Amino acid sequence: MGLFNSEMTPQKAVEALGSDKDVKAEKGAEFLKENEPDVLPFMAEKFQAIVPQAARSKKHQLAATRLYSLLCEADLPAELCTPFVETLIGAPENVEFPSDELPAAVVINAYSFLETTIREADVETKKKVLPFFEKIHLPPSILPVLASFLNRESGFVEEALILIPQVDGDLSPVSDALYDMLDLYPLGDAAAQSILEMRGRLPPNIEKLENYLMDFSSQVQKRAIKIAVPLAEDNSAVYALLQKAILADESARTHILEALEKKEKLRPDQMDLVWMILVNSDSQLTEERGMKFFGRIETSVRPLILHYAQSGTAEEIARAFKCIGYMKEEGPRVCRELLSVYIYDDSLLFDRAGYSAFPAIANMMKTNCGEDAQAAALAKKMRDYCTQNNLDTPTEVMALLAPEELADVIEWSFKRIFESYGIGYTPKYTEEMLSGISGLVGFEAAVMNSFIKAIGFTYNYESSEDLPTIAHKDTAAAINRLRSVNTPATSNILHLVSRKKDLTITQSDPTGAEISSFTLSFEDHRRLALDELERRGFPAYSPVNYLKQEKPHY
Repeated sequence: MGLFNSEMTPQKAVEALGSDKDVKAEKGAEFLKENEPDVLPFMAEKFQAIVPQAARSKKHQLAATRLYSLLCEADLPAELCTPFVETLIGAPENVEFPSDELPAAVVINAYSFLETTIREADVETKKKVLPFFEKIHLPPSILPVLASFLNRESGFVEEALILIPQVDGDLSPVSDALYDMLDLYPLGDAAAQSILEMRGRLPPNIEKLENYLMDFSSQVQKRAIKIAVPLAEDNSAVYALLQKAILADESARTHILEALEKKEKLRPDQMDLVWMILVNSDSQLTEERGMKFFGRIETSVRPLILHYAQSGTAEEIARAFKCIGYMKEEGPRVCRELLSVYIYDDSLLFDRAGYSAFPAIANMMKTNCGEDAQAAALAKKMRDYCTQNNLDTPTEVMALLAPEELADVIEWSFKRIFESYGIGYTPKYTEEMLSGISGLVGFEAAVMNSFIKAIGFTYNYESSEDLPTIAHKDTAAAINRLRSVNTPATSNILHLVSRKKDLTITQSDPTGAEISSFTLSFEDHRRLALDELERRGFPAYSPVNYLKQEKPHY
């Protein structure tokens, strides 16, 4: 050891640490390291004395930071840890002591002091204490303190969310505070993320989740659903809450779909939620989003679809058939399975599914197995049911029919309109009837609208005898429009107009007793139609004339 070192003392070594000459400071540090652990109490005592002076002296700043590093490297006795940490907490703002150098053992030995301080100290002192907790696993006794930080006013939310996962064991004591944060902007998103990250040790707060899920169309409902969807995978009570929300509110249905869309794979119970959303949704957008799930995981949802298509309510059956439309791989297979069931099960087709499900059934058949002979046979069964019950045949069903069957349906529909003198039929009816079959028929919407007007009537009392007379203007114009379009379909329609029967109109008093009766003659209308038919050579009436005619090839 050189002359300098032979004269070194603990006091001189500490003083050397404050030198701006690196060589001198290194000599002081070397002496203190060589004489551990004898000089550790002295070093700790000097650290406590020097740190308060560091705010005013560069020399004391250097000595304090170098002494800090030496104490962190040393095996500091337990009794020295609390004074050491207390000094760090009280250090001036202009002196930085790198936290990564501080051993966890020092914090552990000083923990009792730190927990007491965090409970009782002022806000500024709390700010200095919290970073120490990041060094160690924390005991459950600290949870009430951390829970008290989980609010907008504390200023320590971020720190608390970092520390809570470091607490050993069950985290229930912070549950209420964490879930309360979900309703706070902008803290709610951070709280939701923390709840999910800690879900293994933080039981779901069922009461608060239920309240939030029923808070319709709010941000807190969306955050609650973000939490509830993954929590429901392991908790039947949370799953039941999601079911309740689906039944109660469209916004909940939308948010649950959004949460499920983010999952790469869906479990069977989650597909049940999607199905429940479809059945209860009153939004076309939500319905379309939900049905897309059935195109993502076709094989796994096939049993669900087959079950509801055969055992569900009428609404569930209709939804099931719509969902099949999104199943590009499994759709044809499922279609054939259901086709073979529905063609022979009248009770399923007419009683369980019913008329309201006919469009979805027919549309699915057309998309997936429309070329199958049984598809046309099933469409005919649905057509016959509609005719027998005086119901309009859905156009989806009509599109599946063989040509002769389709012609019969159109004829039935036209005669139904004819027999009512067009009363109750509007351009909207025309649009609905032609939807999906416009490429199969030999007339356009304008022709059909003209037909409805041509068989209609209006009357007034403007005659000199004060008797009712036909107002020809609109009706005659419609007949003339039909006369100007020479097609097999319009010839059929003119045949119907030529058979238009005169109509007896009765008038009653307020008691219902008949007070007058008169007859409206449609002879002029019949004559207009017959004249045109004669000009055309009296083409025969035939139902197939309503269909698009194939042009001959020469």
